[in-house]
Amino acid sequence: MPWESILGVVLSSLRALGVVMAMPVPTGRELPPTWRVAWSVLWGVTMGVASPALPDPHIGFGELGIAAMHEIMLGLALGFLVKCVFQMAAMAGRVIATEVGLVAAPGFDTPTPDKEPLPSFIMLFAGVMFFSTGAHHMVMAAFARSFEIAGPGMGTLASVAPMGLVGAVAQLVEVAVRMAAPFIALNFVIILSFSILGRAAPKMNVFVLSFSMRTLCGFLLLSGAGTLLARYLGMAFDDLPWSMLQLVTERS
Repeated sequence: MPWESILGVVLSSLRALGVVMAMPVPTGRELPPTWRVAWSVLWGVTMGVASPALPDPHIGFGELGIAAMHEIMLGLALGFLVKCVFQMAAMAGRVIATEVGLVAAPGFDTPTPDKEPLPSFIMLFAGVMFFSTGAHHMVMAAFARSFEIAGPGMGTLASVAPMGLVGAVAQLVEVAVRMAAPFIALNFVIILSFSILGRAAPKMNVFVLSFSMRTLCGFLLLSGAGTLLARYLGMAFDDLPWSMLQLVTERS
C-alpha cells in the first residue's frame, strides 16, 4: 500500500473514532473499547482508500501531528452531536422517572438498568429506533460525505462549529423537556387535585394517596407515549446528518 494511502487510513480512522464511540448498541450494553477501535479502523480503511484526495506523502511530522489533532477534534465534535441525540432520551427518561415517583440519579452519563430502569428503557427504545429507521445509515452517509468536503488530514471544525455545538446542547434540553411535558403536566394536576382534596378532608392521608396515584397514572400515560417519543426522536435523527456536515470544513 502506498504511503499516502496509509496516511489516509490513519487520519480517516482518527476522524471515525469520535463517531464510532458515540454510536449506540441495540442491546443497550457498551461495546468494549477494542471493538470500537476496530470499527474506527474499518471505517478509516474504507474512507481512506476511497477518498478522492489523499494526504501529501512528503508531509512533515509537525504538519502530520497538526492534521491528526484536527481530525481528532472533528471526530469528537461529530460524535458529540450523535451523543446529544441519545442524551435527549436519557434526560427525558430521568425527568419522567422523577415525575412518576421513581428515583432517578441526576447527570448526563448513560443510565444503567440496575440503577435507573425507566431511563434505561427509554434509552434502549431510542437505540432500537435509531437502527430500525435507518438513521445509522444517514450518519454513516454524512460521515462519508465529510470526506468530500475535506479529505483525510485536511478536515477541521468550521467557524460555525461553536454555535452548532451549543445549539445541540440547547436542543437536547428543549426536546427532553418536550418529551417529558405530559408527565410534568400530569404530576401538576395530581398534586393540585390532592391539595384541594386535603383541604376538604383534613383527616385523609393525601400524601400516600397522591404518591400512588402519580405512579399509576404515570405508567398509564407512559404506555401510550411511545408515539410522542418516537416523533421527537425521529425529527432529531432526520436533522442529525445535516448538523454533522455543518461542522466540517477544509483547512486552509
